[in-house]
Amino acid sequence: MTQQELKARIAALEAMTGRLQDIEEIKQLMWSYTYFLDYGEYDKVMDCFVDDAKMDVRIRGSIEEGLHVGRYEGKKAILEGVYMVTPQTKDRFIASHLIANPVVAVEGERAKGIFYMLTPGTLRTHEGERAIWGHGRYDMEFVKVDGKWKISFFGFLWNFFTNYDEGWAKTPMMDLR
Repeated sequence: MTQQELKARIAALEAMTGRLQDIEEIKQLMWSYTYFLDYGEYDKVMDCFVDDAKMDVRIRGSIEEGLHVGRYEGKKAILEGVYMVTPQTKDRFIASHLIANPVVAVEGERAKGIFYMLTPGTLRTHEGERAIWGHGRYDMEFVKVDGKWKISFFGFLWNFFTNYDEGWAKTPMMDLR
């Protein structure tokens, strides 16, 4: 192997390990987001986002377009949307967002990712608390800011949100009113 071939191979390996490191950092960002969300550490949740981030949450309605739950722009609006869905009580189980099946594609300082989420949780209603299951897909966009990955677009599509005892086959999406 010539010195030029060796340099080219080292450069290719450095690029590959850089992409792998970026992918791992993005997965860690998503896991951190859900951990902080589950424990009501909203300042840390918001640290996962860029200032002008956008969030779009939908419910699976049809193949072409899901039904909208909410669109939020900027950290303040996103925080209000997040808190409305997952208000926390200290020392009380509300939810455990389990993230799986990450597919991440990095292009320079930008990346896209798809992740699945399954969550057991507790929903408070006017009738009292009840156990629930939720499942959906995150469609995310990320940007690297000062060497750290942040969420720039947060897309979420609910596949089901149902009472634990009924299950998603009987009630795929319960009325949250």
